[in-house]
Amino acid sequence: MKIRKIVMQALIVGLLPVSVNAQQKVSIDWYGFVAAQSWINTHESVAGAEGFLYLYPTDELADPADDHDTRAIPQGTWFGTMARLGFVLHGPEIFGAASRAKAELEFSGHSAPGSVLYRHAFIALDWDKSTLTLGQTWHPMNDLFPSTVGIAIGSPFNALNRSPQLRYEYFMGDEKDIKLTAAAIFQAANASVGPAGKGYSYARNSGIPMFYAGVDFTFGDLKIGGGLEYQHITPMVDVVDNNKKYYLDGVSGMIQAQYNKDKLAIKAKTLVGENMSHLGICSGFGLVDHLNPGDIRYAPLAASSSWAQVQYGGALKFGVMCGYMSNWGAGKDLAAIYAVEGGRIDNMWRVAPSVQYNVGNMNMGVEYELTTVAYGTPKANGTVTDTHDVSNNRLLLSVMYAF
Repeated sequence: MKIRKIVMQALIVGLLPVSVNAQQKVSIDWYGFVAAQSWINTHESVAGAEGFLYLYPTDELADPADDHDTRAIPQGTWFGTMARLGFVLHGPEIFGAASRAKAELEFSGHSAPGSVLYRHAFIALDWDKSTLTLGQTWHPMNDLFPSTVGIAIGSPFNALNRSPQLRYEYFMGDEKDIKLTAAAIFQAANASVGPAGKGYSYARNSGIPMFYAGVDFTFGDLKIGGGLEYQHITPMVDVVDNNKKYYLDGVSGMIQAQYNKDKLAIKAKTLVGENMSHLGICSGFGLVDHLNPGDIRYAPLAASSSWAQVQYGGALKFGVMCGYMSNWGAGKDLAAIYAVEGGRIDNMWRVAPSVQYNVGNMNMGVEYELTTVAYGTPKANGTVTDTHDVSNNRLLLSVMYAF
């Protein structure tokens, strides 16, 4: 034991100069916020982070006695707390590029142990005209999002996805006003829905990452861009038949724009694609029907989702965000459907006005959201019939201290 202690002490002393030298070459910038939020919902809803990350109202559940909706129960929380903590490391030049690394965690909830979310952790190399990123960060289709009071940033109308990825961005023009993006993306927490529920095994069993390619242009105060994603997943592995894999392909596209001039800010985005459940869109896929015995094929459900936001002001900002999402179905008969909410959502819309006031490091905001979902019965082709609307009114009060 004495010998072990002597060896450990020698190692510590020997490595100390290396550690000190490394610290001298690396600077660290801390950032984050602490927020206290209160919210009230008029209907039971789907939400994450103990209600802070709001999505949409659940389907109604009728009481057998008098047919009233037993889920139309006002709910709320007062002074719920959450915090976000992250840091960026700036290191020495590597391969002729400025090096940096970023990590970020989010803590939410007022009951122990609450919720801890691993948000970002990546390494980046920045050259004069390009950037290489390796690790978990925003999906490229999530780079533009509305400036809402709620932390869901427009989801489920906006893509909400952070995934492990290898991303390369190249900037063109004297002012770097053209950006080309290419990325290979793997699924993690934000995963596809499938026969066994939500999980990243469908993507990992395929052995092939999702691929993204996009371009963004800057014209003074106006920025526009778009991109395409291709995914190749494996909904089923037949272990009895020599681990035979059955695949599903899907393609999704995105166009986006933002305009900033003085006190006016306008943002908008539209996503159209197949099997977009990993992006937080109410989509999925199905098992094709009417095939020969032993012939298994899958077909993606197509959907569209759009949002737009207008904000005006300086320290005091007024804004409104609107969103609409629609299920287009599969275009062929399905024997089974694997989608968000079982494929029972036909469409969804939201209107969310807000007021925010910034003073020093503090942001105070009030946001009202009216979200309506058309639930119904899935048809054979994946579209939905016999719909009924379920709405939720949400009032959010927020005080956030950022650093």
